[in-house]
Amino acid sequence: MSDVLLFLTVFVALFAIINPIGAVPILISLTDGYSLKERKEVIRRSVYMASGMLFGFMFLGIYIFDILGISLYDFEIAGGLLLFKVGFDMLQGKTSTTKITNTEQQDSADREAIAIAPIGTPLLAGPGSITTAIIYFNGAGIDVVSRLFVVIAVILVLILAFIILRYSLPIFQKIGKTGSIVISRIMGLLLTAIAVSLITTGIIHIFL
Repeated sequence: MSDVLLFLTVFVALFAIINPIGAVPILISLTDGYSLKERKEVIRRSVYMASGMLFGFMFLGIYIFDILGISLYDFEIAGGLLLFKVGFDMLQGKTSTTKITNTEQQDSADREAIAIAPIGTPLLAGPGSITTAIIYFNGAGIDVVSRLFVVIAVILVLILAFIILRYSLPIFQKIGKTGSIVISRIMGLLLTAIAVSLITTGIIHIFL
């Protein structure tokens, strides 16, 4: 896989999983009654939290695998199945329970805590996005330059997510809940295709 193709794949996959446009209605619901300043602070902290989670697991995840005796190819198959579940839920216009559950959404009354959970994690940096970052950063044949492209893709997705959430109110007024569901379904279709590719690659490497 060329570096440019790797960059585009990681960017599209992470953007589809994090799905900041689909997260707009949830953010507005969770921050209902907040002042503009409070909402900005929640968004800033949640993106910081998501960044820490993604980069932490991206850099250290492979060592955890070594300790547990798990190969990256095993993780590709398991991760692909997880991403397929997330993508399938998005195709149905639902927020996957791997990202945020009804209980988490209902228990998020603390104005500062919601930036950490459930918005920072698992809504932005959930199992799906963490899995994607680990797989592509540590994939077979990945050199220093390729890893740099992966890091840049993750940073750009996080910046874009911050901008979209920062302007969540005008975006929601423009597209509404129906529009966010339509976009989520398109992202879900892309994500399921990427998931199938990961599963296939993992199986090929294990049996060949």
